Amino acid sequence: MKTKKLFSDPIDPFADPFEAFTGRDFMAPQKVVVEADDDSDRPPWAGGNKDLNPHRPDHDGKPDHAGSMKGELFGDQIVLLRDLLEEVGDRNGEPVLDSSDQLIAVGYDPDPDGRGGDDGLFPIYFEMDAEGDYEIPAEDLPYVQEVELERANVARAPAKVMEKALLAAIEKIEDAEIDTDPAGRIMYRNDSGDTYATIDAPLENLALYQALMTAGQSGSWPEVQSYWNNIQGSDLSMLSDLPGWDPSALLGAAWSKTGEITLDAMIYENTTLGVNEVTGSGDTLNIEYFNFNEGTSETYDYSRVKYQETWLLWNENIDNDPDLEPQYLRTWDAVFGDKSPNTGADWDDIYLEIDPTNSDEFIQEDASASGVNDFAQAADDSRAVINFMHNYSAVEVEEAEVPSAYYYEIA
Repeated sequence: MKTKKLFSDPIDPFADPFEAFTGRDFMAPQKVVVEADDDSDRPPWAGGNKDLNPHRPDHDGKPDHAGSMKGELFGDQIVLLRDLLEEVGDRNGEPVLDSSDQLIAVGYDPDPDGRGGDDGLFPIYFEMDAEGDYEIPAEDLPYVQEVELERANVARAPAKVMEKALLAAIEKIEDAEIDTDPAGRIMYRNDSGDTYATIDAPLENLALYQALMTAGQSGSWPEVQSYWNNIQGSDLSMLSDLPGWDPSALLGAAWSKTGEITLDAMIYENTTLGVNEVTGSGDTLNIEYFNFNEGTSETYDYSRVKYQETWLLWNENIDNDPDLEPQYLRTWDAVFGDKSPNTGADWDDIYLEIDPTNSDEFIQEDASASGVNDFAQAADDSRAVINFMHNYSAVEVEEAEVPSAYYYEIA
């Protein structure tokens, strides 16, 4: 996979890779294609002799210019090393650059004895060929991780499609009594009955997500909610009153149930939707990432323990007789454990950075000072709850309705 030659003017690293390569079709993620061959006239270090590469970061530390104001862009949506830990950016997922101002891919080798160590992850660096183009070495291409948006690619639909879906969603909730289901999907009712309807249409959830996260074009989590009372002439500020709710649940409801909302996937989606503000084009393109931080402190913080507060009921055959038995469990354990009491676990708020002693390896660091990965995890947890409820036909029940035999002490 090759990039174009470096632009003569510096390129803002806030730009996401898929925004490059004007003239290419971006209606679907591009596939990684091996372009090298045995007759290539690439320099010696481009074929795998990395120690001969004069453009590679020194092996005794992390890239010198990570986060600098230069960087080549490429068309494929792949997993990148992003800034969550350092102070070179705003810790909102800006791509980290190497000493040649190139992006760094996060490779994955499933072989436990392979290049990635215990977790299989290792950095992949672009290298310059004889023509001055930067490319991922051919031997590294099998380890590049593509980001699949699947159903979320509907974000590229024409604006009128999203606007129609938004108006449909607003019409349902604007004057209704609202609540949420265990996954955070919005439920509504327009009468005094006991039955709620759920906004489960992916496009309506995505349109609501886009509207709420771009409200006022503030680009900041602490500010965006103040504009919810003026979306398409409607007041959606009542959503702020839903306990423990935020728009991450809308993204979870818009995603493929069996997919995964990774940090990279969320960032690419946010750029497509305008949550990350895009200005300019080509070599003047600039992307300002939505701000989940204030200085070196996160303004968005997520803990999975909120799922200890809801109970799920489903029927399952657990003793091999012809009958199904009702099962009751807290969402915390049903979805994030092994469907046994006290097996749920919180997520690990960590991320990667280059090992200061070996630039061919990653180390994991605490990322509790960055809110962007919290938001991605919250969205994916909502998706996981939706998937569980779908697979088991699970419904929420009030704690008072749970038989005493199912009560247990939360560890």
